[in-house]
Amino acid sequence: MFKINDLNYKYEKNSHALKKVNMDFSKGDVIGIIGSNGSGKSTFFMNLMGILKPTSGKILFKDQEINYTKKGLYNLRKQVGIVFQDPEKQIFYSRVYDDIAFSLRNIGIDEETINMRVRDALVAVNGIDFINKPVHFLSYGQKKRVAIASVIAMENEIVLLDEPTAGLDPVSTRLIVDIIKNLKQKGVKIVISSHDMNLIYEICDYAYVLSKGEVIEDGSIEEVFVKEDKVIEAGLELPWLVKLHKNMNIPLFKCEEDLYKYWNDSVLISNH
Repeated sequence: MFKINDLNYKYEKNSHALKKVNMDFSKGDVIGIIGSNGSGKSTFFMNLMGILKPTSGKILFKDQEINYTKKGLYNLRKQVGIVFQDPEKQIFYSRVYDDIAFSLRNIGIDEETINMRVRDALVAVNGIDFINKPVHFLSYGQKKRVAIASVIAMENEIVLLDEPTAGLDPVSTRLIVDIIKNLKQKGVKIVISSHDMNLIYEICDYAYVLSKGEVIEDGSIEEVFVKEDKVIEAGLELPWLVKLHKNMNIPLFKCEEDLYKYWNDSVLISNH
C-alpha cells in the first residue's frame, strides 16, 4: 500500500502546493483526504498516480519507491485506479462498452474476459442498461458511474476517488455511496478526496485533513471530527451527526439509523 514520506510539491518556484505530507494508507480500509477547494487534494492524487512528480520526499507503493519509467508507471496503474472529479477527463470513446473496454484492451486482455468484466463492472454501478448507449446521451451522474465502472473493470487493488459525489443529485450520490461500500466489501482499498463531510463521516474509517497543502490533523474518523478547531481551520464544517453530538449532548453515532434507534429507545424508556 501507499506510504508517503515528507512529500513536497511546487507548481512554481516559491509556491508549495503540498508541504511535508506524511501519510500511511495501511491505517484504514476507506481513507478520507479532506480539505476545502485549493487545499491540495487533487495535486496529491496526481502525485500518487505518477502524473506529477514530487519536488522532494518519497512516495512508496508496497515498500518500493514509485518508478517513473514508462514500464514502472504502467505497472503502478494496473494496481491503482483513479476516478477524476470530472468524468469527461477519462471518458474517451463514444460508446459506453468501448470506453470501459479501452484500458483492458490496452493491457492485452482477451475479448471474452473483457466482455465479462465490462458487464460485471456496469452491474456493480447499476449501469448495465446503458452498456451500448453513446456516452453523450448520458447524464452527468451516469457518466460518473461509467468512469467508476472503468476502474472497477481493471480490478485494481486501490481506487482513488476525487470528489466522487461533486455535482450529483441525492439519488446519484446514494448510488455512489453504495458502490464504494460494495468495493470495500470486496477488499478494495479506497481513498476519497472530498469536502462533503457527511459523505466522509459515513463511509471512511480514517482521515487526513489538508489545509494549504499541509496535513494539519489525522486519525480515526471520530477522532478527527471531534476536533472542531482543526475542521474549521481547514475551511470545512462538522458532519450533522457530529453537530448533534456536540450541541445536544447525545452519544456520537456513525450512522443515522443508530441515532434513530437510540432516540426511539430513549422515548420508550421515558414513557415508562
